[in-house]
Amino acid sequence: MKNNKQGEILDFIQKKINTEGYSPSIREIGEAVNLKSTSSVQHHLNNLVKKGMIEKKANLSRSLTSSKIKSNFKSVPIVGFISAGVPLLAEENKIGEIPVPTDKFSQDLFALKINGESMIEAGIHDGDIVVVDKNREPKNGDIGAFMIHDTEATVKYLDTVSGKKYLIPANKDFESIEVNENTQPIGKVVSLFRDI
Repeated sequence: MKNNKQGEILDFIQKKINTEGYSPSIREIGEAVNLKSTSSVQHHLNNLVKKGMIEKKANLSRSLTSSKIKSNFKSVPIVGFISAGVPLLAEENKIGEIPVPTDKFSQDLFALKINGESMIEAGIHDGDIVVVDKNREPKNGDIGAFMIHDTEATVKYLDTVSGKKYLIPANKDFESIEVNENTQPIGKVVSLFRDI
């Protein structure tokens, strides 16, 4: 059915998807199974595709999948940048996916890419990706995603100061925003991902 090298490759892909939620790169596969040439790795991958053992999307890195490979992760859509305008959650704004552990997955999750520096003291930096649960409304002290005037989205702390609710940045260079009828919660931020 499959030769030893293809078996090693399939096992490595399975392990990578189970532990990290996404498939390995061609170079990572080569290093793991002692193949120096990326074309050799590609040859074995093509044979695995022909045998129906794996599937891969053309021109997309880390896109190896298979119904035979069981994953402990599910994909959450990245629907755009947090500063994007309406319609923020529309399907046409999907810019990618991010894996989350199956036990933390819900259909109510979506991800947004951070654009700005207003939350750097909370460890949320420009270019990070936050996962938002749209069925969990942010409470005092929570970090949430909010829509302001139906056109501007932001990630901030929600808190009450002197009896009034505010969206509070985690950067002294930014001003707090008073919550009013033009402020709508999108959901609570539940995870953060960063490329390093």
